[in-house]
Amino acid sequence: MPSPRQTFENNIRPAQLLLQVYRLLDANDRILTEGDLVDALKSIIDVDDSEYVMVITNEIFLGLIRESAQLHPTILRQATLCHLLRQAIVNSSTALETFLPTLLRDNLPTVIQAIGRSFIPLGDKDLMEYFKDLTFTLDETLRLINDENAAIYISNKIIGLANFKYLSSRKGVLVVAKLLGLSNPWGEIAEYLERDRKELMKMMEDAVSRRNDIVHRADRSRTDPEGDPQEINYAWTKQAVDTIHHICLALDELVIKRMTEFKALIEANSVTE
Repeated sequence: MPSPRQTFENNIRPAQLLLQVYRLLDANDRILTEGDLVDALKSIIDVDDSEYVMVITNEIFLGLIRESAQLHPTILRQATLCHLLRQAIVNSSTALETFLPTLLRDNLPTVIQAIGRSFIPLGDKDLMEYFKDLTFTLDETLRLINDENAAIYISNKIIGLANFKYLSSRKGVLVVAKLLGLSNPWGEIAEYLERDRKELMKMMEDAVSRRNDIVHRADRSRTDPEGDPQEINYAWTKQAVDTIHHICLALDELVIKRMTEFKALIEANSVTE
């Protein structure tokens, strides 16, 4: 079974690929159909002079599209290529949303086994609010008494609720990280990345909010759902995708460190018993 990190990497890779494809095809709306370069490329691949071709050229790519592709030039204009950027935002948010429950599933039983009921600190408003709908029946409570698999059972109940609640947000990161032993999640992530905490949280919130605009309103603003789609550019999109990537990698590495500590505590407890 892949690790949470591998699952995340697999899910965010399409977002990174979409950014790369955008850069390859971005010719600033200047598609060549004639001229010395077009003639030279036709000659190289032995294309008949009468065949209509389109040539894309920029700092990193030189490509020729033949007539048989039946691709209209407007498809390659920035107004259309921007949809690649929008989909990259959607994919990166989805990668985050699938990463957090996976991280919980792999590590929460260890936390519960190591520190018992203290895995949810008393008075933690964030966790109490998030899990206010989590309930255990009398039968479930009784079966947990002296059950050696109680940690796994409780973990599965929590993950089951998390799967039905929206985790793709800065609060989702906060809740998951706290459950896995990080007392100050965003502060620790920011310090680990040597980034500003507020800037990190805002960038994630902006990306997730934009994802909602794209999915639910064809990228129209929530305040103007009948207006034109919002503008989007490569630089902002890459920053958003990279920020989500960096946050998740940092969280994964911080959790791995905490799990090492918890496993040592479990081992120490088993020796004293």
